[in-house]
Amino acid sequence: MTSVSTPQQSEALIGLTMRFAEHVALLKFEEIPADVSNKAKLILRDGVGNEIAASAISEPANKVIELVKEWAGTPQSTIIGHGMKVPTPNAALVNAMMGHGIELDDAHGSGLIKAGSVLVPAAFAISELSGASGKDVLTAVVAGYDVAIRIAKAINPGHRQRGYHTTGTVSAIGAAAMCAKLLGCNAEQIAWAIGLACMQSAGIQSYLDDPCMAKPFSPGKSAFNGVLAAIMASRGFSGPKKVLESREGFLNAFTDSVRLDDLQDNLGKHFAIMEVGFKPHAACRYAHGPIDLAQDAFALDGVRLDNVDRVTVHMSELAIRQASKPKVTNLNAAMGSTQFSIALALASGKNGLKEYWDGYKQAAVHEGMGKIELQKEAAYGLGGRQAQIDIALKNGKVVTRSSLEPKGEPSNPLTSDELEAKFLAMTTMVIEEKQARRISDLMMSLEKQPKADVVPQAAVVDNGPSLRAA
Repeated sequence: MTSVSTPQQSEALIGLTMRFAEHVALLKFEEIPADVSNKAKLILRDGVGNEIAASAISEPANKVIELVKEWAGTPQSTIIGHGMKVPTPNAALVNAMMGHGIELDDAHGSGLIKAGSVLVPAAFAISELSGASGKDVLTAVVAGYDVAIRIAKAINPGHRQRGYHTTGTVSAIGAAAMCAKLLGCNAEQIAWAIGLACMQSAGIQSYLDDPCMAKPFSPGKSAFNGVLAAIMASRGFSGPKKVLESREGFLNAFTDSVRLDDLQDNLGKHFAIMEVGFKPHAACRYAHGPIDLAQDAFALDGVRLDNVDRVTVHMSELAIRQASKPKVTNLNAAMGSTQFSIALALASGKNGLKEYWDGYKQAAVHEGMGKIELQKEAAYGLGGRQAQIDIALKNGKVVTRSSLEPKGEPSNPLTSDELEAKFLAMTTMVIEEKQARRISDLMMSLEKQPKADVVPQAAVVDNGPSLRAA
């Protein structure tokens, strides 16, 4: 059974920051099992695919890209899609905003974290600064996920209940440790980087109550903070080496209880990256279960939006808090709305990026949102991913479907072919298929690349990002 502790009272937490730092410093590529390194490649490819697609689509990211271009500075790391080189922390900032900008980034269930939108752009930005190899990046990413996922699991859902956005607060810690490793730091310096990242940790979810552009800014700043922390530590700027566990530290400040097993068990033997799931739909992860069911109703039961009288979607409390938007005023909000997503699924049978882009312009989908009601199910717990959908048709028939978890979780995985198809569907909205396949091949042979910077250099759009055939 997982042991739970109040942070300030736990002797078991003593030395936690240094244990993480030593794990990150000592991990070697040769020690990583093949399935783990393959998962890291899939995650890296998925993350870069998000960035390429968002380079033409994400209005929030592109507004900040314009700022970063105005600031200019030393040309160190590439803005994905755009090709311009800017200071490394700035590249990480805007690339992470793109990584989170189309709601297709990877996700961890109980950790309530989408670490890929932060760690992937941070890894490639730092690799351009450090000259890291493909093996170096894969090793550091696996280590960074170990830190971020373990902390996220250990402090949630209490951390989320305080209003924090774990992707913003915790991913920076994993990014700092990962980037410090890529900069050649020793264990003490990696602990400094973790400390400096914790001191910058921030991110709340107020955008859920006031739809706006702010959501992708949270992982963007998380990547910036992690990269900055690592660079500072690599140059001898010391940080608090007891930052996670001390009385004045991160755990005491950001949660009321910590599950110790989630932090420490089998560190170095079990790799947390294997617990991460992929998103098949361009939507909030909490909406994915209902979307799966609505798509099944479309494909298997012949349900169509114009034949629907009403739809009741049964979800957990947190799922409704995260993904209930009865009306949407921009594309980003539509992707975060269960109501819009169900209407889209019943209208088109699909919820890919292109379907959201096209569907947002269709009045019938917006009108269809009014037929959809979300209902909290106590049996699903605070944040359960179970779902049930009851579709009452105009002819009096009722279609009911239910699921325990959405497609894409490690226990209900997307196949390698489905993941490749997802990557191509995202990227070919912006680049030619030939270029997309070349990037995919580079990603899936990353361990053979002497310099990992071949990836961001390949992910540049001639004449700037724009939609090819939306």
